Amino acid sequence: MIKFSFLPLKKLSTVQIEEHRFDVEEVISLNSVEDLKLLLGMFGSTLSSSELNNISGVSNVWIIDKKLKPQDEASIDSFYNQWLAKSKRDNDFGEFCQLVSFNSFIAVLNKGKFNVVLALADQ
Repeated sequence: MIKFSFLPLKKLSTVQIEEHRFDVEEVISLNSVEDLKLLLGMFGSTLSSSELNNISGVSNVWIIDKKLKPQDEASIDSFYNQWLAKSKRDNDFGEFCQLVSFNSFIAVLNKGKFNVVLALADQ
């Protein structure tokens, strides 16, 4: 499993990440970068590589290309079932909670001028 941290930033810089990383972030666990791309695609966006590096505890950094489109309460169950079908992930309470929590965090994430995804290094 890879832990991915999502972080809204006002400026795209290593200093901003270091200063605000633990203030406002959402961390989810996925099997691969391909799962990350699939999830973001389902929320209406893609990833771009970032030149940011040398961040403590981080193995890779990407930028989310455009604002994500959160699901409303009425469609989250259907969205979750689509996610399970496409990702082949297990249907369990933890998976559902992770998706619902991430969906709720999208409103916070979309407030950032830059939305960054960090692949957390093995600790």
